[in-house]
Amino acid sequence: MSTSKWTKYITIMILATFITFFFHEISHWLSYELFGYDAGFTLNGASLKDSTIKLSKTHRIVTSASGPLFTIFQGILFYFILRKHNSIMLYPFLFLPFIMRLGASWANQFQPNDEGRISLDLDLNLYAISTIVVAFLFLLVFKISRKNKFSIRLNIITFIISVVLLFGLAFLDAKYKIRFV
Repeated sequence: MSTSKWTKYITIMILATFITFFFHEISHWLSYELFGYDAGFTLNGASLKDSTIKLSKTHRIVTSASGPLFTIFQGILFYFILRKHNSIMLYPFLFLPFIMRLGASWANQFQPNDEGRISLDLDLNLYAISTIVVAFLFLLVFKISRKNKFSIRLNIITFIISVVLLFGLAFLDAKYKIRFV
């Protein structure tokens, strides 16, 4: 790719990162609100505004699942778009859901997140649901890379940039905690 195409690709990756995280978190927030809870969200977290409220097991599972379900939906949607239209510029919208859930799976070791909490609530191993989600999203990425002939070089570069963006977004969120609601 030319320098201008790489610039455009990286710009789209930045946009895809923010969009992926925003809609993931807004999905959590929406599920809290639909259950009647007063909640808020940032770019990397959603929670009840009253931390003394204890959710039922069912509400915990549903509110934890809502973000990953949207992220999986995004991955599936862009998988089918990319099957029909071989557009490298749309690839980050498939790749970012995979990286986001891979990063979340890794972060389970520090504190259970979405899939980790669901696994524990279902009396499964902490990484059980994460492994299934990450493997599924990886399969979509792998199949599209193969079908559309996206090179290993492109995938390695996309992976590295995605990880930097993921950690950058997590850092910004931890530092500034800008709440949308």
